[in-house]
Order: sequence, then C-alpha cells, then structure tokens
Amino acid sequence: MSSIDGRNDASPPHAAQDEAGGGRHGRDHDERRQRWHDHEQRRREWQERCGRRESFAGGRSLRWKLTWVLIKTVLLAWFVWLACQVWQLSREHSGMLDNSLREIAEQVLASMPEGLERLPSRDPKRITEPVAADRKMSFQVWAQGRNVVYSAAAPLQPLNPTFKDGFARRLIGGEPWQVYTLTDHRRGLIVQVGRSKQMAIQELQGWIAGSLLAAGLILVLFGLATWKVIGRSLRPITALREILQQRPPLDLTPLPTQALPSEFRPLVDAFNNQLERVDAAVQHERRFISDAAHELRTPLAVLSTHAELALRATTLEEKNAALVRLNAGVQRSARLSEQLLDLARLDAGEESVRLKPLDLSDLIVLVIRDFETLARERRQRISLRAEPARLLGDVDQLGILLRNLIDNAVRHAGAEGQVAVTCAVHSSGAVVLSVADSGCGVSPEDCDRIFDRFYRAPGSPDGGSGIGLSLVARIAQTHGARIECGPGLERASDDPRGPGRGFEVRVQFPLAPAG
Repeated sequence: MSSIDGRNDASPPHAAQDEAGGGRHGRDHDERRQRWHDHEQRRREWQERCGRRESFAGGRSLRWKLTWVLIKTVLLAWFVWLACQVWQLSREHSGMLDNSLREIAEQVLASMPEGLERLPSRDPKRITEPVAADRKMSFQVWAQGRNVVYSAAAPLQPLNPTFKDGFARRLIGGEPWQVYTLTDHRRGLIVQVGRSKQMAIQELQGWIAGSLLAAGLILVLFGLATWKVIGRSLRPITALREILQQRPPLDLTPLPTQALPSEFRPLVDAFNNQLERVDAAVQHERRFISDAAHELRTPLAVLSTHAELALRATTLEEKNAALVRLNAGVQRSARLSEQLLDLARLDAGEESVRLKPLDLSDLIVLVIRDFETLARERRQRISLRAEPARLLGDVDQLGILLRNLIDNAVRHAGAEGQVAVTCAVHSSGAVVLSVADSGCGVSPEDCDRIFDRFYRAPGSPDGGSGIGLSLVARIAQTHGARIECGPGLERASDDPRGPGRGFEVRVQFPLAPAG
C-alpha cells in the first residue's frame, strides 16, 4: 500500500510531465524503428522463399510455362514407352519371325497342286524383277531335287542346302537369313521359306519411323489444344485485370470470384481480404481526420480568443488572467492531441498486436509516477495497492489504458479528492484492475455510453474530449478483457460537494498461462 499526497506540496508542476513526455517520445521512436525492422525482415524472408521456389525465368507467361511443362512431360513419357516397345519387340522379333515363316511354309505347301514334279527346274538365265512385297520374304519349292516354284526375290541356291526340316540360320549373299524347311514325304515336296535379318531390321525401323511421325503429329495437336485450353481457363484472370485497370483509385470493393478456376480462387480471396483490410484502414483514416478536425476546431478557436484577449489587455492583471486561461487551453489541446494520436496508433496497429507476458503491477507503478505533479497541483491523494499479477499484454497499449483511466479519475475527483488504484488476482483466475475516484460519479444510464467515442457524460469537467474511455474499451477488447463500472470512493460529509460516492472502472484481464 502506497500513496501520493499532494495537498501541502508546492514542488514545481512540470518536472514529472516533462520526463514522462520525453520517455513517451523515445518509446514511440523505438516502436517505429522496430516496426520498420520487422517489415524489412519479413520482406527479405518473402524474397528468399520466392527465390527458392522459382523454377522458371521471371517474367515468362504462365500459359507458356504450363504448356511447355505438359509437352515435355508427354514427350518424356512417350520416349520411355517407345524404348520399352523397341526393347520388347527386339526380344520377341525372332519368335514372331519364326512363327510367320512356319505359317507361310504350311500355306505354300498346302496350295501346291499335283504334278509339280513334271515342271521344269528353275532357269538361272531367266531373271524376274521382284516386286517390293517379294523383297520382304522368299520361298522355294523343291521337287525331286529341282527348284520348280520360287518367289521372284528368292536366290538361286537352296535356302538351306541340308534340306533338314525346321529352322536354320544361313549366310546368303553375305547376309544372315532365318530359314524354315518343311517336307511333304508323300508327294516328295520340300518347301523352304526364308527372310533376311536386314529385312526384319528395315521393318522395325519403318515401324519406329511411323510411330515417331504419328507421335509428332499427336504432340503438335496436344500442344495446340493445351495452349487453347489454358488460354480459355485464364480468361477470368484477364477479365479481373481489366476490371482493376478500369476502377477508380479508391474503389476497394471485393473482386468477383464466381467464374474463377478453383486454383486461383484462394489467391483472389486473399486479395479481397487484403482489400477489406485496406478499406478498413482508409475508413479509419477518414474517420480520424474528420474526428480530429471536429475536436480541434473548438480548442483552437478558444486559444485564438484567449490570445486576442491577452493582446488587448490594458492592465497587467488582465493580461496575466488571459495568459493563464491560454495556458490551460494549450494543456487541454495537448492532451486532446495526445489522445488523438493514441487513437490513430491503435487504428493503425490493431492487426499487429503482439501480446507478451508482463507484470501489470510494475507498469501501474511507472504510470502513477507521471501523475505526481498533477496530484500535487490539485492537492489530491492517490493510493495504490498492487500485488504481482502476470498477464498477456502489449506494454504500450496497457500504458495508454492506465494513463487514461488514472487521468480520468484525477480530473473527476476534483480538488482535494481521492483516487484509489488496485491490482489483484481474483480467485476466479482473472487479473482485476480497479481505478476509483471520489468525484461526482456517473449515472447508471450513462455507464453504457461513456465508452463511446467523443461521448461526454453530463457534469464532466472542462477539458474532457470523450476519447480516453473509448481508448480504454478498445484496448480491453484487444486483450480479451471485460470492463465494468460502478460507484467509487465515498465522500466525507464535510466535502463541499456533499456526501456521495464517486466512480469506479474495473477491468478484468485473463491470467497469463503458467510457464
């Protein structure tokens, strides 16, 4: 329990206020510098993340990127498939060739008529120009050791001189051949069917060339279709760009998202949220400018009037009285300006409040020291009863809350009044801050309105702006606290204002979690 009693103290009135003002300006400067440092750090981190994730050269079209990636993916998949097919065909080609040779030999033997043994043998001098189809396959039909039936491209010598049934590999004309021999013992016929390895390779090469040509055509068609589809899908983005280009500078209405692809909708939703925040900030700025202009108009007019009265004074007493009123007006204007700046600071920083564990009792002691001089001037008594109470809060905002509560109590308590500040941890687990005075109090019907911005309760002392308690309500809401108001300190029977009870404001903060 401590108290500040200024009833018989005549110390200079401005020393504590100057020290407090200098401290506040220093804190404001440190706060701005810290915010700038945090902003620069976030910007650098964002650039580093973008640099790590960037896989294309900057500035290239998203449409081109997607098309090129899809074409490369399809091309790679097709080449893998082609390699697998060629490998598989190269393994199975010998088996497929053997089967085709056997089938052809059986068909040739079955189609041969009776009496082939009477046909003359092949004349080596007779040259028949083979057609293109005959170059792929050659066959010979032998009867009694003579080649009586043959294909145009068949060689003169036997495909298999041993005439042994089955498959055989032979070198004919310097080229490897696969030969199949089939014998009909009843009729004495031998059929030999052969095919050169070069023909098989040419056939495989032709298949590969045809596949490549077909794949090229398919790839071109796929690229064109992909280009068209992606372009059509990106039309809503182009429409959004045109909408933004045609908008007035201060049009912050949300962008339409109905026709957007699902991949782009989260981005536009985030952009719309940002537009809403910017619009709220612009509205705050407009409201602040309007409120500041409205509230400063009257004090400035009063200051101008007092200055003119001081200039026109004919005696020293009249001049001093006008200067005293002028000084009081300057102090009221300074306090109003400080509250308006606190209001603007809250509006600008309400999205970036960082709550940290702190002891509210230590902060109360520091703030009360700023009011020592004012208490001495008014011959008031400020009592403090505080116990350690930790909570999650913002030091600067809680300082604004305490200064406004104590300043409001000091101004309403009047000359030789009393102000009691208490801080304790309630049994329910809440930190309860109470600021009570012995002033004229507030009627129950006004308790709900005194926290509205620029509202002044009837009977408020001169110099009130109606901003202080609205700041208290805003900060309490930010910290998840609950505000209650009621009767304050009881006045003695010999008080010039008569018996009665003043006004009290209680703020209940959630207790900081353990650890």
